[in-house]
Amino acid sequence: MSDLYHSIVGLPRSGKTTFLAALWHLIDAGEVNTKLVLDKLVGDNQYLNEIVEAWRKCEEVPRTSMAAEANIAIHVHEPISGRKVVLGFPDLSGESFQSQFVTRGCRNAYVEGYDRPGGIMLFVNADRGQDGLTILDLAPILAGADEAEQAGELREWSHELVPEQVRLVDLLQFTQRPPFDRRRRRLAVAVSAWDVVVDQAVAPDEWLARELPFLHQFLSANPETFEFRAYGVSAQGGDVTGERRTELLKRTPSERIRCVGPEAEVHDLTAPLVWLNGDG
Repeated sequence: MSDLYHSIVGLPRSGKTTFLAALWHLIDAGEVNTKLVLDKLVGDNQYLNEIVEAWRKCEEVPRTSMAAEANIAIHVHEPISGRKVVLGFPDLSGESFQSQFVTRGCRNAYVEGYDRPGGIMLFVNADRGQDGLTILDLAPILAGADEAEQAGELREWSHELVPEQVRLVDLLQFTQRPPFDRRRRRLAVAVSAWDVVVDQAVAPDEWLARELPFLHQFLSANPETFEFRAYGVSAQGGDVTGERRTELLKRTPSERIRCVGPEAEVHDLTAPLVWLNGDG
């Protein structure tokens, strides 16, 4: 049985670094039961210790910059099946994914990671304004376009003007053509900051269809390439910059974590990763 390699990807500020800090504490501390067990860490142990320490103190986890990119891989195994898994974080900052969108190129190591057997965990953040504009939203802007052009106020194009959903779909479309090895993959969409979702009765897949319909439609329309599920993830358990921080500090760190989705235990972030293994 060959090892699996799961790629953890997402745009900047999508929650990957906070997830990494919470996951490392979860599988290292042994405070709650998890479906995956730690074997070893390969990468920048000092950086990992820094973000985990901030996470344990309910402080904002330092954002990773592309200049200080930490190349980290966590080796774990699934006790029930004995299957060994490598969790790869090809770009914690997410900035190289932005660069990929603009330059239409990526690093060889990134391609090599996708060529290994395994799935994808794609992060989106619930705690940010979504960009689902309709034609009704655009009508006033288009109506004033002539006036802006006459006044010389046209804004130069920037990748930051492109809706997040479009960039995410483009990121996934990259994996469907050379030099990537095109095949059917499991993909888990992790909706981070799930604690800010007002309607906690809504399922993560329903949230995805409502808030990021273009991404949801793309995944649904490409079953030959992606088999996907959505999970709601709250790696911190709440807003650590607000009044809840004091309450969160009183709790056992692992029990602050929440994971919502198919076959997920409430505090176990490894549930979507186990599903990526291909069982069930």
